[in-house]
This record gives sequence, C-alpha cells and structure tokens, in this order.
Amino acid sequence: MRALLLTIMTCLLVSCVSAPREREAQCLAATMMDTWQAEHDLNTAEEAWRLAQQARFQRSSAHRDSSALSDWIASSSGIVEQVSVHGGAVNLVQTDSDEERTLYHHISDAHARYGEKTKWYRLVARRVQTRIEEDEMLYPLLGMLATPTAILVYPFVRWNVRSVLWDGVDPDAENDPVQIFCAARLGQEHHAPHP
Repeated sequence: MRALLLTIMTCLLVSCVSAPREREAQCLAATMMDTWQAEHDLNTAEEAWRLAQQARFQRSSAHRDSSALSDWIASSSGIVEQVSVHGGAVNLVQTDSDEERTLYHHISDAHARYGEKTKWYRLVARRVQTRIEEDEMLYPLLGMLATPTAILVYPFVRWNVRSVLWDGVDPDAENDPVQIFCAARLGQEHHAPHP
C-alpha cells in the first residue's frame, strides 16, 4: 500500500512540474522580453517621428523668416533670385514629406508588432496564472493522499477543478494555440545563432 501511495504521489508531483508548465513559464519570460523590446521599438519610432516633425517646423519657421527677407531682396534685385529661393523650398518640402511618410510607416509597423507581442503575452500570462490557480487548489489535496479515501477522491476532484478552470479546453493538447506558440517561440530562441 505504501509503495502504491508513493508512486501516486511521485506521479502527481511530477505532473505539477510537467514539461508544458516549464515551457509555458519559459515562454512567459521570453514573451515578456519580446513585449518590452517591441514597446521600446515603438517608443523609438514615435520619438524619431516627433523629432522629424519638430525639425520640419523649425525649418519651416526659418524658411518663413528667410522668405520675408527674400521678398525684400526680390523687390530690389528682380524675380530670378526669388524663384531660386522658392525652388529650394519646394525640394525641402518634398524631402520632409518623404521622410515623414517613411517614419510614419516605421511607427505603423512597430505598433503592429507591439500589438501582436502584447496579445501573446496576455494569453501566455493567463495560461501561467491559471496553472498556478490549479496548483493552489490541488496542493492541499496532496497532503490528504495518505488516506485511502483521498486516493479515490483525488482524480474526481482534479477533473472537476480542471473542467471549471479550463472551461472544457485541454491546455496540454498538442493543437492548443498557446502550446504551439510557446513551442515555436522557444524553438526560435534555441535555433538563434549565439553571438
């Protein structure tokens, strides 16, 4: 009887620290770092866009100031100088527009990456949190397994807790989206070349 009890307890304890749980915890850490990096990239892209906007405003302000001067010079020198000054302004506006469009695309791409990373971070964090809740509900029962009645009741209680917490979804299934994401994410990390 004692051998059977020790075998059951060993199996239960091993299942509490199973490969999917360990993979999910590692995946959460990696996804958290990805989310922070994506947020940093988004902030950097937005800052570059703001700096470009500020630089354009300053150039535009300087151009208005020089325009007043060039109008005064044009009235005394002729129309040729005024056209060359304004021709430079047209090129400056075209360059600013291209730069701002590129920077806006950078912001848009960074925002999409950040949204995707945040979505997966929330899903993995919820998965880990639910695993912890499940463990907190089942750990008190492990101490009661010394009695023969608890050994018979534990599978029913475990099934009941699992069905309530997971709402009919098997979190350990191979086709589970979080399991697939975590396997792919950790696979990328292991296959990445080390510097």
